[in-house]
Amino acid sequence: MFMDWMANTAALLINDWFYLTIIALVFWTIDKNIGFNLLVIFSISVYINGFLQFTIPSAETSELSSGSFEFIFPPKEVQLASAFWGFLIPEISDRRYTALACSIIFFTSFVSLLYGERSIQDIIVAILLGIFVVYIVYRSMDWIGSVPEPIIFSFSLVLPSSLLLLFPEGAHYAGLLLGGGVGYSFELIKNRMIFSKHLWKKAAAAATGLVGLLLIVYLESLLSQTTLLQFLHTAFIGLWITLLLPMLSIKLGLHEQAGSIRNNNL
Repeated sequence: MFMDWMANTAALLINDWFYLTIIALVFWTIDKNIGFNLLVIFSISVYINGFLQFTIPSAETSELSSGSFEFIFPPKEVQLASAFWGFLIPEISDRRYTALACSIIFFTSFVSLLYGERSIQDIIVAILLGIFVVYIVYRSMDWIGSVPEPIIFSFSLVLPSSLLLLFPEGAHYAGLLLGGGVGYSFELIKNRMIFSKHLWKKAAAAATGLVGLLLIVYLESLLSQTTLLQFLHTAFIGLWITLLLPMLSIKLGLHEQAGSIRNNNL
C-alpha cells in the first residue's frame, strides 16, 4: 500500500499539467514575475531534456558485468523537480520551504532510482542540469532588467521560433515560451494587472482561469497532431496564462489595473 502511494505521488509530481497548474495559480493569485519565471524554467528544462535525449544515442538500459547500470540519460522528472522547486528556494527564503523542496527532489530521485532503473550518475547529472537551468534564468533576469522593452519583446518571438526550428519534437515547450513571453510582455506594458485584496476574488479568478485552461487543453483533441498546430496550441496556453486571463479578470472586476481611475480611487 505504501509503495502504491509512493508511485501515485511520484506520477503526480512528474505530470506536466501538475506543474502548469501551479504556474498558472501562482501567476494569477500570488506573483506574476515568479509565475512567469517558473513557466520559463518548466519550458526550458523539459525542452533541454528532450533535445539531449533525442540527440544523444543512449536509448537502452543494460547491466554491465559488474551489475551497475550503464549511463542512459538524466531523468526528466528529477531535472524538472530540481529546477522548478530549487528556483523557489532563494525566492521564498524560508527554511521550512527549503526542507520541503529538498524533500521533493530527494523523493523524486529515489523513486526514479527505484522504478525507473536509473543510476546514481543519471540522478546527479539531472540535478546539475536543473541547477544550470535555474542559473540561466537568473542570469536572464539580470539581462532583461537592463535592456529596452522592444528588444525583450523581439527576443520573446525569436527565441521560441529558433527552438522550434532546432528541435521540432519540442514544439509544445517552444510554444509555451512563445505564448508566455509575448503575453507577459503585453501584460507588463499594456494590461498591468494587480491582485485584488479580496481572497474570494482571487479564488474566482483562479477558478475562471482553470476552467479556461481545461477548455484549451481539450481543444488539442480536436486538432490534427502536426508540429505547427502543437506549437500554436501551447502558445495559446501560454497566452491564456500570462495575458488573456489577466485581461478577463480585470474586465470581470476580479483584479484591478495599475493606473486605472478605479484603482486610484481605492
